Amino acid sequence: MQNKFQIIIGSPTDYEELVAYVWINGEEIALIQKEEGIDKMKVEFFGEKIKVELYLDIFIKALQEARNELMK
Repeated sequence: MQNKFQIIIGSPTDYEELVAYVWINGEEIALIQKEEGIDKMKVEFFGEKIKVELYLDIFIKALQEARNELMK
């Protein structure tokens, strides 16, 4: 299984701050938001879209990249 990820920064109307969408293998897996500040970022999973199996290192890299993008 090859996990390719993409991070998309967006500004949905439900949030005051920018968010990062985490896509893995072409599917939206999670949203990272920083409404409570950069020290209290939260991950919101899209339950119906979570794959049963992901490589942990790819998922961690995707989350780290999303966090870094939001901290810019």
